[in-house]
Amino acid sequence: MADERKPEERILDHEYDGIREYDNPLPRWWTLIFWATFLFSIGYVVFYLSGRGQSVAAQYVAELGEAREQEAKRALGEKPTEEGLSKLASNAAMMSDAKILFVERCAQCHGENAQGTIGPNLTDSYWIHGKGSLLDVYQVVSDGVPQKGMPAWSRQLSPIEVAKLVAFVGSIKNTHVPGKPPEGTEFAAR
Repeated sequence: MADERKPEERILDHEYDGIREYDNPLPRWWTLIFWATFLFSIGYVVFYLSGRGQSVAAQYVAELGEAREQEAKRALGEKPTEEGLSKLASNAAMMSDAKILFVERCAQCHGENAQGTIGPNLTDSYWIHGKGSLLDVYQVVSDGVPQKGMPAWSRQLSPIEVAKLVAFVGSIKNTHVPGKPPEGTEFAAR
């Protein structure tokens, strides 16, 4: 759309260093694109601030978590075994996920560092139930001990999450974090 005004009418009434400026409006298509982009950006911000949007970093973390879940399923196999749980315990990335789960679910009774508060210290070589093998720990975590206040986590968590918790306990076993005094029977370090 060409400007139909005469050149003299299009000159603005201010001058700088002897230079006079023409009043050239932006093309209509450029103005429409600008306003469309502006409105889209407002909608984009509202979408993310409403809590429905997920950042690229959060998507990446979620995808890594899913990949580790699949890796844990492959390592564990059909049924938990001592070897499968040991394999999980030796995976540092998996244990960082398991530590987060431990703090969320177990720290209230066992302490943030598993040093024992209401529940026993999980970092020593003493065990109340079983002999401290990963399968013994799996049974206690999965089935619980209602008379001691230990919930059956298999009712609240997925089998992989239970296995991760057990592997985490196995990874911190015999680290002897100071805390609650030993309870149960001492078994040799494994």
